Amino acid sequence: MDKKVYAIVGNWSFEAKPAKGKGISIFTYEEETGELALIETLRPDVAAGQLCLDKKRSMVYVCNECGERRGEVGGGGYLMAYQFDPATGRMTLVSEKESLCPEPSYVCLDPTGKYLLACHCADPWHVTKIVRNEDGTLSNEVLFDDAGVVMFRICEDGSLGEVCDVAVNPGTGGKDPRSQVNVDPVSGHIQLVEVISRLHSVVASPSGKIFVVCDKGMDRVYTYRINYESERLEKLDEWISDDIASFPRYGAFHPTLPVYYLDNENHAVMNCFHYDDETGKLDCFLTLPLLDEDPGLVDGKPVGAQDIMVHPNGQCLYVTLCGLNLIVVLKLDEKGMPTVVQRVPSGGNLPRGLQLSPDGRFLLSGNMVSGDITSFAVSEDGLLTPTGKTYEAVSPSAIRFWKEE
Repeated sequence: MDKKVYAIVGNWSFEAKPAKGKGISIFTYEEETGELALIETLRPDVAAGQLCLDKKRSMVYVCNECGERRGEVGGGGYLMAYQFDPATGRMTLVSEKESLCPEPSYVCLDPTGKYLLACHCADPWHVTKIVRNEDGTLSNEVLFDDAGVVMFRICEDGSLGEVCDVAVNPGTGGKDPRSQVNVDPVSGHIQLVEVISRLHSVVASPSGKIFVVCDKGMDRVYTYRINYESERLEKLDEWISDDIASFPRYGAFHPTLPVYYLDNENHAVMNCFHYDDETGKLDCFLTLPLLDEDPGLVDGKPVGAQDIMVHPNGQCLYVTLCGLNLIVVLKLDEKGMPTVVQRVPSGGNLPRGLQLSPDGRFLLSGNMVSGDITSFAVSEDGLLTPTGKTYEAVSPSAIRFWKEE
């Protein structure tokens, strides 16, 4: 008997209230045809921008990307652990924990399954505090939200345990020549550039020895490792972009080569790095435009990337571009060097999440603003052909497939 396959979709929106959310949707997936059918959408109050799976324990870990703790102003951010039933596709909440920082934006399970790392985008809020100095004079200081990588223990049953370490990345507080304030013309969000740290993704290398964290607030990328004896996060390296306000967003590793690919939310370019799995050292060897020419502003906003993923065979890579609503296909040579070979309309508005089917025959694009999922047939060389099928969704952000091993 064929094992059932599901697509689990985290929904996220620009709406500030209530909680940005839109919940978690579970679809059945037919491998032969690529058809999706909705089972249910849970917790529409949850802004489930990202999620990750632990198939060994049948667990789904979800970010609730909110900035306010329930019943309070500020202090927000939650992580949720769900038990997944492969027989029915239903999910049951097992545990929930405050994530300590606002706006948890990405979760990553370490290879041992004992720790969960969550990074935070934080809110661009500040508070001015009066300070009485030692000499009796008065002054003030400006404080911003902390954005940290928070490490949780995972219990034997897969539920969330306690926090065992936090790595907080300091910003400049706006006191740097590169600091500026931008306003997103689409969402109206305030974007503090080189002012506060805003961590947008944390992903593990194929070996699991290092974790790479993108900081779109500070235009930086960091590497960490877990010291398993002390249960502490150790910072290894830091790369600073020369492109101010590029907003490093998501990254993906080559499956077999020591190459890491990074996209940028505010600029249609990709940075390619060689990395050392032991030291965490990053070496940017290529900055590659994803378009033949700069399109300028689209609806008042630069064209930039959302999601990025490398094909498991290591021969191609996919990046989504919002504004133009494109999926860019790049061919990877034997050294991992990328070349743009195709640009395909996503078929929807703001392609935020990409995912290949378990057999690699189809690619799904979650189009957040238009609220639908479009599908593409994947050829042997990785090129995409639209199937013409569009599936009604909520506001799809992250898509993950579940197929029993």
